[in-house]
Amino acid sequence: MASQHSRLSIEAAEAALSTCKIRELKPPQPVCLEPSSTLAEAIDSMHARRSGCVLVCEGAHVRGIFTERDVLNKIAGQDVSFDSSLESFMTPNPVTASSEDSLSDAILLMERGGYRHLPLVDASGRVEGIISIQDVIEYLADLYPTEVLNLPPHADSGSKKMDGG
Repeated sequence: MASQHSRLSIEAAEAALSTCKIRELKPPQPVCLEPSSTLAEAIDSMHARRSGCVLVCEGAHVRGIFTERDVLNKIAGQDVSFDSSLESFMTPNPVTASSEDSLSDAILLMERGGYRHLPLVDASGRVEGIISIQDVIEYLADLYPTEVLNLPPHADSGSKKMDGG
């Protein structure tokens, strides 16, 4: 009975994700910095906004993204000047989506690319916002609070033994 309930919840969630537009998450405006900005400016901006990334933009167009992972993989433990240009450490030409795309499409892009952040652009390539995997999780938790709160740590890990056994 419990597995049938879980299957129904999963089917309902899949339907909600395919009909929900990204704009319904009310994506925030991202921090946008010029490519010539310094690593120090990028890290300070991320810290001040409590953001896991900054977009690297020329005007209103995304040219790159700089994330917490870039800090760990390209800077931590290296002899790097924090006055270095952000352009040298950003990931160029990030995958983007539109706020009119479905949330399921955004999740697929994020999952396939291993991204935690997805910049949103309009038809002319101008920055509209950004979503994170955390935004998606919060949306699902708000949409299905009972199901999320009652999920076991792993979907197939229901206890098969009594306590102490």
